Amino acid sequence: MSFFQSLSETFSREAPKYKTLSLPKHRVDVDYDEKFIVAGEAYCRIWLVEMRLAKDVEWFKQRYPVVHAAVRFNHGGKSVIIPYLAAPGQLEKSIADNLDKVIQCNYPLTSLFPFNEGLVELQAGLFSIANNDSIGKFIKTMGRFSELLPVPELSSVIKLAEPIYRGIEDLLDIGERRLELGYQQTFSEANGGGSNSLKAGYFAAILAQDNKINSDNLCIVKDSLCLGSPGTTKTFERDGKPLEGYSYMLFRIEKRKQQDWESLETIKELVTQAQNAIYSEEYDKVKKFILPAIEIAILQSPDVAKADRRNMIVKIGQELKELGLQSTKVQKRSLHSIMQRPLPEIDAAREAELASLEQLFQQNGQ
Repeated sequence: MSFFQSLSETFSREAPKYKTLSLPKHRVDVDYDEKFIVAGEAYCRIWLVEMRLAKDVEWFKQRYPVVHAAVRFNHGGKSVIIPYLAAPGQLEKSIADNLDKVIQCNYPLTSLFPFNEGLVELQAGLFSIANNDSIGKFIKTMGRFSELLPVPELSSVIKLAEPIYRGIEDLLDIGERRLELGYQQTFSEANGGGSNSLKAGYFAAILAQDNKINSDNLCIVKDSLCLGSPGTTKTFERDGKPLEGYSYMLFRIEKRKQQDWESLETIKELVTQAQNAIYSEEYDKVKKFILPAIEIAILQSPDVAKADRRNMIVKIGQELKELGLQSTKVQKRSLHSIMQRPLPEIDAAREAELASLEQLFQQNGQ
């Protein structure tokens, strides 16, 4: 049995103890696009925003808190698991001996990744591990390694994900661990017919029976889970008070229309090569070698949403033409600046060429 499946079954057995919910947009103090995310058209990032440790466990004296999260999604045609571990040292710095206080985490559990197809699964658990110096260093090491993964260009570190995940698995197996609070959810693309379609917003797992807290009073004020006046007005922004007395974890799904273009190092380097070659008047080199390499890199990149691939190729091609391929000298732009430009018109011949390229890479599973 896989570790992912094993924890899922553990969460399911403990589910009656937990209250899980998504906060509706009218109960959040900031505006955001709550439309369901269509596969291939947006970028996502998942955050652990906040948590609270109630006083019912002797935290940092007999047992240490460890937050383990894993997000599984499709990346470049393959299913990947991105793990995260918030070690005791990180949490202890936040609250010291002041238990039952809010911990403002704002830990990115993933990088900004394109949701191109399939499902997005989140599994997160607040574990308590018996105070044992022999595994203390192991916990800190795995925590530091897991921080390497939520980087802008995920493909550059993806090979680290599996060994880090296995290390966390070993940690939770060898330690005297106890699940205090768990959350798991599977998100699908828009129009899936259920209530679990992927969209931006806040959601929480609270260690409480469902009838102990009135969901209508829960709200988000300044990235904090609060109790405030019910209803659809923004009164809760003034009278909202932190939720106290319960351990909980608060998460957020971030949605963006654009990637962090400057983080795509491989593509950015190729564009820079092409710009420099044009300034050196090596036009044939650009046309025959570098421009095709740029197109292939874009179509193969797991960090670019499907809807952006063609636009990216067209915009970069237009930029290079203006820079010198058609003898028009202009100042060279960054990749970010190129992607902010309006999309130029595409003639029939170029349209056919792009369609042929896309079909070729679709057949190869890109």
